[in-house]
Amino acid sequence: MTKLVIVESPAKARTIGGYLGAGYAVEASIGHIRDLPQPSELPADMKKGPFGKFSVDVDNGFEPYYVVDSDKKKIVAELRRLLKSSDELLLATDEDREGEAIAWHLYEVLKPKVPVKRMAFHEITPEAIARALDNPRQIDMKLVDAQESRRILDRLVGYEVSPLLWRKVAPGLSAGRVQSVATRLVVQRERERMAFQAASYWDVTATFVKGAEGFDAKLVSVDGTRIATGKDFDDRGALVKKDARALGQAEAEAIAGAVADAAATVASVESKPYTRRPAPPFTTSTLQQEASRKLRMGARDAMRTAQALYENGYITYMRTDSTNLSDQAVEAARTQIGEIFGEDYLPAKPRLYSTTSKGAQEAHEAIRPAGDHFRTPGEVASSLSKQQLALYDLIWKRTVASQMADARGYTATIRVLTGIDVDGERHGVGSSASGTVITAPGFRLAYQEGRDQGRYDAEKADSDSEKTLPDVAE
Repeated sequence: MTKLVIVESPAKARTIGGYLGAGYAVEASIGHIRDLPQPSELPADMKKGPFGKFSVDVDNGFEPYYVVDSDKKKIVAELRRLLKSSDELLLATDEDREGEAIAWHLYEVLKPKVPVKRMAFHEITPEAIARALDNPRQIDMKLVDAQESRRILDRLVGYEVSPLLWRKVAPGLSAGRVQSVATRLVVQRERERMAFQAASYWDVTATFVKGAEGFDAKLVSVDGTRIATGKDFDDRGALVKKDARALGQAEAEAIAGAVADAAATVASVESKPYTRRPAPPFTTSTLQQEASRKLRMGARDAMRTAQALYENGYITYMRTDSTNLSDQAVEAARTQIGEIFGEDYLPAKPRLYSTTSKGAQEAHEAIRPAGDHFRTPGEVASSLSKQQLALYDLIWKRTVASQMADARGYTATIRVLTGIDVDGERHGVGSSASGTVITAPGFRLAYQEGRDQGRYDAEKADSDSEKTLPDVAE
């Protein structure tokens, strides 16, 4: 007799089967085996009944009607055959709402007469599989109820909204609880864009030189009045900040020409201590964002690549809202930091991260390299594709950096005054330059978080960029 282990995907079945060895038969359900049917596919005697519109009886506790998918009947028959010669059933689907629901559907359809256990793990490594075998649990019906509620809501919302999308957007689109809200957000933003009115303003950037060194400073005031930037205008193109002055092209060019021939004075030099903590380990959404920024990888490609890494035992489960790391993962990261970067880059205590979102799924860890000892990108390079290696490298760096010391330094702001003559009149022009000087790189030695290009990022870059400034005095 053998023990039957059911997972979700063939790739995962091959990996786990190699770890378990003889005495275990590992098979894949290939996702869900049953679902709500299309109302048109209901039996004839049900089409005019309470299930006829949605395959859900909305008048009796939203009771769903499930059927085994036609393309899964062969898989279900094979699982039943294997179950007859097994003395135990281990349901090893993913440890989230969908995975729990798949395990429940398998239990309901197969109706096993042997003992049934739920194997739960969030990484596919020999150690994790062994721990899951030693600590089985029962199916979590709260997670099943949560998935079922979401699936029913998708059906109820989608069947009302999808026909609208077919008429207004494109045929064949489907909507649900997420897509309907996203459609509204897109419509609202499009209306804002249609109502937006552009405004033009000019600015001046001067390069000031002291000896062999120079630095760029942006015009910030003329005769004590602040020069307007993009954030001083509203969506109708009107200047709303009354303490700011908008420069036109002629005025800006006149100031630029006059400043080029004038001597400048350093009016003030201010410096402040700078400390920055590392970003937390990846969640699903932050991984997708960073993969887009740094690897030019779309959300779908990123998740497909992460799925392959997970199923082959390289990373932990890739669908999570949690930024927590297990004690083993923290120890693995700290050990690797000491080995690669040195003890100076280790904080005195491990860093702990918590998720602030009330709706976060905390069942899993953050996304990290799998195992109780992390493999470096160099150690796995020969067994991964180029895209997989790039994503693994990103995850490894982010995880290790999350346990490293703070980056430290100081920010400096230099304010320069220039007296100029324009059309026979004397004016005082103020320019400002800011930069960050890093004295202890800390986590930056391993990883720096990317940033989306927002509306005012060009202006932020002038004050936040880490550029070198010369040693000047007031």
